[in-house]
Amino acid sequence: MFDAITPHVRVYHDAVNVGLIERNGRGLLIDSGEGSVLQAAKHVGINRIDWVLYTHHHRDQCSGVELLRKAGVKLAVPDAEANFFRNASDFWLQADNYIDHRYDFRPDLFVLRVSVTPDRELKAGDIFQWEDLDIHVVPTPGHTDGSVTYIVAIDGEKIAFTGDLIYGPGKLWEFYSLQKAFPGMTGGREFGKGGYWGFGGAVSDIKRSLSTVLSYNPTVLVPSHGVVMKDPRTAATLLAENLDRLMANYLKLAAWRIYFGSRVDPGYDVPMLLPRPVTPLPPWMHRMIQTSWFLRSDDGSAFLMDCGFAPILDEIDRSVTLGTIKRIDGIWISHYHDDHVESVNAVRRRYGAMVYAQRELQDILENPLAYSMPCLYPESIRVDRALSEGQVINWKGYRLTGFYFPGQTIYHDGLLIEHDGTRVFMSGDSIANFGIDDYCSYNRNFLGKEPGYQQCFRLLLQLKPDVLVAAHFGAIPFSDAYLQEASRILREREALFTRLLAWDNVNFGLDPSWVRAYPYRQTVLKGQAVRLEARIWNHSDSPREVSIELHVPTGWRVTKTGRGVIPPHTEWKLPLGAMAPATPLGRRDVLGLAVRFGGRNLGEISEAIVDYLQ
Repeated sequence: MFDAITPHVRVYHDAVNVGLIERNGRGLLIDSGEGSVLQAAKHVGINRIDWVLYTHHHRDQCSGVELLRKAGVKLAVPDAEANFFRNASDFWLQADNYIDHRYDFRPDLFVLRVSVTPDRELKAGDIFQWEDLDIHVVPTPGHTDGSVTYIVAIDGEKIAFTGDLIYGPGKLWEFYSLQKAFPGMTGGREFGKGGYWGFGGAVSDIKRSLSTVLSYNPTVLVPSHGVVMKDPRTAATLLAENLDRLMANYLKLAAWRIYFGSRVDPGYDVPMLLPRPVTPLPPWMHRMIQTSWFLRSDDGSAFLMDCGFAPILDEIDRSVTLGTIKRIDGIWISHYHDDHVESVNAVRRRYGAMVYAQRELQDILENPLAYSMPCLYPESIRVDRALSEGQVINWKGYRLTGFYFPGQTIYHDGLLIEHDGTRVFMSGDSIANFGIDDYCSYNRNFLGKEPGYQQCFRLLLQLKPDVLVAAHFGAIPFSDAYLQEASRILREREALFTRLLAWDNVNFGLDPSWVRAYPYRQTVLKGQAVRLEARIWNHSDSPREVSIELHVPTGWRVTKTGRGVIPPHTEWKLPLGAMAPATPLGRRDVLGLAVRFGGRNLGEISEAIVDYLQ
């Protein structure tokens, strides 16, 4: 239950590693997990816990804070993150503004479900004094912007409680929390300020924070997740080296470098693949505006590929007025992102067009509020024809073949267009010239044998189209050699992540939604039975046992928990249930999904939002 580091310092294993410092029969905690440490401490003779010091605001660190508060434990939090403790309830009340059209990822949604008022807010450089100990508050941003490390000299050791700065020698717990805009990505969300283009953007913060910790000459590192390290310098140096190798690989294909150009200095002198020469489009392929393209038949009908932001409807109306287009027969959707779908319903209402998409996209288009994903357009779009893999649409002399194409996001299509002896592949936002658009972890880009870019490359190498059309960029000539080289780089990346991440499959550390609630948002009547599912993607090569419990607010009653064995490389559905209160305290409640997976307690790593009909 406890691992002793020194005679007066122990580590308790909950959803996170909880530090327990004992002095004169009293205790101080570093983080608290789900709070079971309160009872465990009594078994080692500590009947009173005075304080808990939190390294950062993520819910797995502090979900048990209410238990501690009821037991009279005082709370100290980093001042830079105090808002996520003090105003967590307000955060959730305003969450729609954050979730819809989401381009911002710091903070993550991984905050407390209910507010708690800290007793003290700790600033960088503070010394927290307790009993006869001085505990140094050291800012160590990276995992979150306001993370801190607590350093204390005790029993002849200098111990650094590092939060999620490091997992073990050379390793991190997960990578998606490092989503952050790179230096130079400024000027609003369209230029990356919110972090959407920042895969690994906090790597530099992690490295600087590791150096800061080492400057205190600690003898022991205690992470929130991972193993106690008694050779801090070697552990931190190895992590920095692994991060450098990983980012050097990543930046070889990072398409944002094409978009942002010389304004961004990623800190790594890594050449990209040389851009392919611009290639002409066949005369029957046209760009409408922004991300939207169209085919035109001999009778003046048009078939759209994507239908994004305004003023696309005005552009279509103008074309109809001029006689360039007579009507819109169909709209094929490459992926669910708002800049590709926002005008679909408006065009359908005006022109009666049918909507086409692969089956893998149908649900997120029709039920967007059931998901928490980037660039999410919250209006439902009905799919008239959900296509199976390789299904053909014959439209007025054009042969259109639909494929699942999980590149930029797991919910992405590709379309092969054949006409007049030319074969064009619509790649949506998955490929630029020449890079790939895997710049946001939250889009769920998997490596290896699971849905991801390797699957896309295999499909293209099999189809060998004449031209690739990138929605934002334009036409690129197909190149077998380029795709082979990109595939090699991704295989190398998988090996580098295997070295970096503390999981048996790297996708656990790359996928922020491997456990998710479905639906993510729903509206219910007061006193109504609420049903939802935990959807768990087992990225492992082996079956894994899982159990899910709902953690509910005051007044709720849990009616069903979930348990099962998930086959490898499968997303599994576990039904859950609860009864909403007849007199809720507010208009919105947040339910926590507490997870045990493969024998490991992960805490409340996902949540579901429930609104009440007024």
